[in-house]
Amino acid sequence: MSEEEKATCPKCGALISKGDRFCKNCGASLIEVSEAFTETLSSERVPEELYERKFSLTQRFYKLLTAPSEAMRDIALAPDYEGVAIIIVMELVSAILAIALVLQKIHFVGEYANTVMGFVTLGLTLGFIFAIGIIIVRWLIKSLIVRYACDSGSAWNFKTAASITGYAYLPEMIIGLIGICVSWFLIPSMTFNVADLEVARQQLESYQAQLNWLKLLCTLPFSFFGLLWKSYLGGLGARFGTKEKCSLDTGIAVFFVLGLISLLISFVIR
Repeated sequence: MSEEEKATCPKCGALISKGDRFCKNCGASLIEVSEAFTETLSSERVPEELYERKFSLTQRFYKLLTAPSEAMRDIALAPDYEGVAIIIVMELVSAILAIALVLQKIHFVGEYANTVMGFVTLGLTLGFIFAIGIIIVRWLIKSLIVRYACDSGSAWNFKTAASITGYAYLPEMIIGLIGICVSWFLIPSMTFNVADLEVARQQLESYQAQLNWLKLLCTLPFSFFGLLWKSYLGGLGARFGTKEKCSLDTGIAVFFVLGLISLLISFVIR
């Protein structure tokens, strides 16, 4: 007799099987016990209905903008990494465009202009390579934190949390691209005379002050709006991913705190 088919007689405690009508030890009627036992086994063996993905990759992106609740439910119940990879690639494209913007806005003149420009280009390239690793590591760490912070007893898996976290970066990507377009018109061009280091230093200080004001007046509001948007998407995903054991408010709070920390760090580093 298998373990799942074992039971005990309610009168004498002897071992019985699910098909017995009378106890072989004491003769007690087991009809009610057998029927209840059979119903219990049947209910335990009912397989959980598998969720079938509703939206394609393109539809998921579209629905995230037009019907976020439907999109995040589909992502949470049928997680994937393809959409996350596209968002990460687009963030890297944003970084490339930002580098191109800097190189277009800054000009060097003087005896060492070419040398300085070479160092600036090298520094920006190394910064881009470093950014690739930072974006991926940031996504993995946030996914791990979300996995446990939003668990609420659901025991949901890491893939679901990582997919939700990755798709929640869509607002950040969109706002980043918009920010680059706006910055193209707002960031002033500057010519640095590297032949005179003191003049170049003063020009750099003036240029930095202009960028700080631009960051305060334009970048910060856009970034905060993106944080709220991203937190809402993440909260929806956490709610559906944990089968509603994690409330929407809790999910939003977790994503908001993580996003706020990341936002503060990025503003300090820049």
